[in-house]
Amino acid sequence: MQENTPIIILVGTQLDTNIGMAARAMLNCGLHRLRLVAPEFPWPPPAPASSQAYAAAADADHVLDSAEAFPTLAAATADCTRVFATTARTRAREIPGLDIADAVPEILAAPGTTALLFGPERSGLDNASLACADRLIHLPTNPEFSSLNLAQAVLLVSWEIRRCAETFPSTPHIEPAPKADLHAFLTRLESSLEAGRFFPAPDRRADTLQNLAAFFGRATPTAAELKMLHGVITSLSSTPRN
Repeated sequence: MQENTPIIILVGTQLDTNIGMAARAMLNCGLHRLRLVAPEFPWPPPAPASSQAYAAAADADHVLDSAEAFPTLAAATADCTRVFATTARTRAREIPGLDIADAVPEILAAPGTTALLFGPERSGLDNASLACADRLIHLPTNPEFSSLNLAQAVLLVSWEIRRCAETFPSTPHIEPAPKADLHAFLTRLESSLEAGRFFPAPDRRADTLQNLAAFFGRATPTAAELKMLHGVITSLSSTPRN
């Protein structure tokens, strides 16, 4: 496996046992980087020796030892340049959806730090979490019985990455800006649009902002391009109106 392997991010996980089984699945396929977003239990566990997560990990302890917990998905993806989300939906908020076989080449080719998102056991990723992604990954399971548990989903995606990584060509790519920089730009854009009275209908504001986030997520601008866009906002903000 290549050194810069994707980060697995588990969002709102409800059972610590599933953290351990996901870590085991990751290590089976050569992935080591795990992050947790607002799990429903303390992390790191106060007593790893008696933790259900460590018991289920079956000696994949170093994956759990280095796992980081974050309060929000924005914080967990701040240093990431490309984010893929697993979901049963094929499209959401105009974010492109790909089957896993088509998604993996993009994952392997993506420069910088790549993250793969997995949602809570009961409900999967919500719309707000999906809006943080650049691509949606669809696992083509039996449509009459498509439910996967968390560790199964992690294993399927991790295995496909491992299977393809050995023969995938290494080519140079332009690196997108980190998500933290993109979020900062979107925050400034929102403030500028508010100042320019762009939101005449309050009930449409949230949808408009999420669509803008999806648009810039698809574009994956570089740091230089974000700098240019900040300059555009500055110029438009300082231009006198007739």
